[in-house]
Amino acid sequence: MRNYVKGLEVVIPTGEIMSFGGKLLKNNQGFDLLQLMVNSSGLLGIITKVVFRLYPKPEAMITLIISYDSRYDAINSVPKILRSGTMPLALEYFERDVIKEASQRVGIGWPVEKGAAYLMIILTGSSENDLYAQAEKIAKVCEDSRCTDVLVAEKPEQQSEIMKLRSALFPSFKERMGDTLDITVPPASIGVLLEKVDEIARKYKTVIPTYGHAADGNLHAHVMKDLSERGLLNQVKREIYTETLKLGGILTGEHGIGQIRNKDLDLIPDKKQWELMWGIKELFDPNNILNPGVGLPPRGL
Repeated sequence: MRNYVKGLEVVIPTGEIMSFGGKLLKNNQGFDLLQLMVNSSGLLGIITKVVFRLYPKPEAMITLIISYDSRYDAINSVPKILRSGTMPLALEYFERDVIKEASQRVGIGWPVEKGAAYLMIILTGSSENDLYAQAEKIAKVCEDSRCTDVLVAEKPEQQSEIMKLRSALFPSFKERMGDTLDITVPPASIGVLLEKVDEIARKYKTVIPTYGHAADGNLHAHVMKDLSERGLLNQVKREIYTETLKLGGILTGEHGIGQIRNKDLDLIPDKKQWELMWGIKELFDPNNILNPGVGLPPRGL
């Protein structure tokens, strides 16, 4: 969403009303305070107005479901797809057990019988010919990576049902989760990250359902309540975070730090960044009245 935000009106904690950005297409006038505010999660000011840049609706859209017998073949296809020159609007990864549970929850049948793991790819284009050229290129990459089937959803109704199923993944596990992780690595390392999560799950004799935004290197690993009951939840989370950091990753790609992840920020090797962020926080909010204790580690970590 940050790519569509062009301007903000913000009330900062001192009571002043500030404007950042606007309807300009280019702005190189000093530091990018607009994006700083977009990413501040309410720590630096209260947003009262937003200027969005709008784009025309794509002329054509299709959704591909690529099936695999091996979850590692599925996830390792992702960097190859990204290197093929196609630009998917979305590229998601999930597994059969997970999507079947969501299917039962919302009462919509999953349209694919084959496979143990899937990539869901949304393509947009200026014409149907453009779309099918992209789809053929992706299908070739996936076939070379041992996919078992390629489903093309052309009708808007079927595309809508697939998206409803994707949106139902989190609610399907919510009551049984101890926490949902938001780990993110460079896209080329996403297969290694999945392997590490699986190794940790086997080590602790548990299941960690994992899915996510594969093209972004962003996985949501669900650490289940059985680990809480055994007193292992925090230990498992920190082991997953440690492996993520070893791959050049971060603890949160989209959800933010909040009140939960700030307890694990001591794992971050670069402590200087927190010092700089605290300096920015104090500049905007000298009395620390906006979201104290949220989104940053304790001072002096």
